[in-house]
Amino acid sequence: MKIVVIGTLDTKGPEVGFVRDEVARRGHDPLVIDPGILGEPALPADVTRQQVAEAAGVRLPDLIATGDRQHCQQAMIRGIVEIVSRLHDEGQVDGVVAVGGAQGTAMATAAMRALPVGVPKVMVSTVACGQTTFGPYVGTKDITMIHSVADILGLNRVTQRILAQAAAAVGAMASVTAVADAGRELVAITQAGITTPGVMAIKEWLEGLGFEVVAFHCNGIGGQAMEALISDGVVKGVIDFSPHEITDLLFGGLMPAMPGRLEAAGQMGIPQIVTPGATDIRLHGRPEELPAGLRQRACVQHTPTHTHVRTSAEEMAAVARTIAERLNAGSGPRAVMIPQQGYSMLNRQGQVLYDEASNRAFAQAMEEALLPEVEFITVDAHINDRAFAEAVVTAFLRLRGERAEPGTKTARPGNAKSAGDEPA
Repeated sequence: MKIVVIGTLDTKGPEVGFVRDEVARRGHDPLVIDPGILGEPALPADVTRQQVAEAAGVRLPDLIATGDRQHCQQAMIRGIVEIVSRLHDEGQVDGVVAVGGAQGTAMATAAMRALPVGVPKVMVSTVACGQTTFGPYVGTKDITMIHSVADILGLNRVTQRILAQAAAAVGAMASVTAVADAGRELVAITQAGITTPGVMAIKEWLEGLGFEVVAFHCNGIGGQAMEALISDGVVKGVIDFSPHEITDLLFGGLMPAMPGRLEAAGQMGIPQIVTPGATDIRLHGRPEELPAGLRQRACVQHTPTHTHVRTSAEEMAAVARTIAERLNAGSGPRAVMIPQQGYSMLNRQGQVLYDEASNRAFAQAMEEALLPEVEFITVDAHINDRAFAEAVVTAFLRLRGERAEPGTKTARPGNAKSAGDEPA
């Protein structure tokens, strides 16, 4: 197995050398990349800092002469991303392990994020702790962050053990045989706890028909990860059952959509269905932290730190128009499906978040905003009802141009929960 080892050899030389040797001791082939800038390397690199700079289109002496540390770092990031991406394309990367402080972590994880999901990525970092946000480093990729505990400044009984474990981890991860897809088409679906019963029913039925289904949580990053896999051509169909992030994007919720949300499927021209699941709530913090203007609304404390606040009719209409705008800009077979009896677990007649006027405002604004080539379908059911799940699957198969052949297992979603059941 070919394992890329990344670290600045001027400040982290002994540690990088230790990881390199541990990788080799376990029978793998290490390749050391040095994105350092100023000091002398403590050991030879397989890919030197001069080569990293050249991959970014600059000479290292010219880069250093600018005296701009941030400019230098950004150039080295471009170079290391270019090199690691090329090595992967050439089949020279079975895994990546890196050590670093804040700047080293920024450079190494940029290269890791350029690799596909499934390539092992292990980062030993001083900033992999509760005081630092992981999002900028991890992005939408499967990066394993290991807290170095002690600062990465020499080898000792603490750092040696942690670095040895990182080397062992990336090697073991690289040895995992890829899971065969058995020719199944991959369908993506978005989920919230409050739409789980409907998602489970759709997943069960589609898998019974031979599809593979992967669910993404509507927490902002989940939707963005889905969009990236769609753009990569991995996903062949989308059921955007819970596009809650659009609501939080427009109205300051805690889990807003990231750039590009609801665009990739239309760009790829794959079958796409969107429903209003979980768009009917704004996600905020503890009840006592709610803005004054929201405290009179219907709300539910979902967790000790999260409160679901019911969206108004005006807000629902705005969400609908935003979704319609993004669907209109796309191509391929696509449809919006409206469950007329409610959009989430507690948005059902008799429940605390039910608001018929606001639900109707979403549906009306959506119907008015959609172009004729985007289907608009209403179903007299709740979003978590079996009837709605069946309607969604039936519409998806039609958009895809496929109907189950006689005798094909159809796996009706008979285990769908009612809206009063606990979310998964």
